[in-house]
Amino acid sequence: MNPIKSPDTTHRTIIQQLLYHYVFVLILIYGLAILVGISQMKISYIEDAMQKANLPASVLLTETFGGENVIYNHAIKAQERPKSVFHFLFEAATDLHFDDNRSLFGSELPGFTIYNTRIFVAGKGLNYNNLPQDNPPPPEINIETPAPKKSEEKNADQSNTKLKKTVLIYHTHPWESYNPINNGQATTTNPDKSVAIDGNEIGRILAQNNIGYVHLIKQGWGYNEAYQSSRAIVQKAMKETPTLSYLIDIHRDSSGRKITTMSRNGVDYARISIVIGEANPNYSANLYLAKEIKSELDKHYPDLVRGIVGKTKLTGNGVYNQDLSKNAILVEIGGIDNNEQEITRSSKAFAEALVHVIKK
Repeated sequence: MNPIKSPDTTHRTIIQQLLYHYVFVLILIYGLAILVGISQMKISYIEDAMQKANLPASVLLTETFGGENVIYNHAIKAQERPKSVFHFLFEAATDLHFDDNRSLFGSELPGFTIYNTRIFVAGKGLNYNNLPQDNPPPPEINIETPAPKKSEEKNADQSNTKLKKTVLIYHTHPWESYNPINNGQATTTNPDKSVAIDGNEIGRILAQNNIGYVHLIKQGWGYNEAYQSSRAIVQKAMKETPTLSYLIDIHRDSSGRKITTMSRNGVDYARISIVIGEANPNYSANLYLAKEIKSELDKHYPDLVRGIVGKTKLTGNGVYNQDLSKNAILVEIGGIDNNEQEITRSSKAFAEALVHVIKK
């Protein structure tokens, strides 16, 4: 004979069962949330590692189709096959790369961090001993933005006002100058003697080809906060003019004349370097733009481009505002010893290449 449970006992049993179900559902929900979070973190690490792996197209093609058609697996040699998922996970977790000894020694040897710069495309003579250099200015270079001259405003209005603005030209280091045009000084507070003149020439060529631009000549910040400050003005400009999609940050190299000058048909040019920040999600697209511009320059001005280099946060800012657009690059035109004629010729050549890439 089964004992009859009292109402109180039955009530407690129901409450316990409901409590168990509630706890189970709660654990299940939180467990799924944790799993989803972990999976997203793993995916982001893997994606970052795969981007930095820079695998050749033939390997990616084979791996893409190899899972569906085994014939593709015979298209490449075994030693050229891409890394396994375990390689990617290990590299993402440790930042050590099996195919790059710099990742092992870079943070341990004094002065070795410069070799964390990646040479994506090496122009004539570029190597790890003569990479583009960036030196801080003297402490007094931290001034208010000077008012533009009336003549400059008038010329800009005539050639550029009615055009659709698609290119933003700006200068994160507006104090950078050239010794020959600045009484032997490599820094200045005068925009008529700084890298702003490169931006003026580039804008002129863009407007001649019916491409509108905005040229920002701002100052008032120091070296350490330069990219945070320039980022603010770039974001403001993009908000005010939503059609801006090409972001061109114009600098100059701190290297000497021997490295930054080339001669073509008896005429001297200031050589150009392009820097890509690897610590931003658009770096592959930015690198593609840089390669397209170099390809155009190579057709008409062989060896004008010193190279295309990539920098992480270990060797520089690492982002360079290039996360704000898929068409953003940092361009260094000439070095401290190039004269005005040389940098003007190279600025014109760069602008012509940019025009071709934009219109193409």
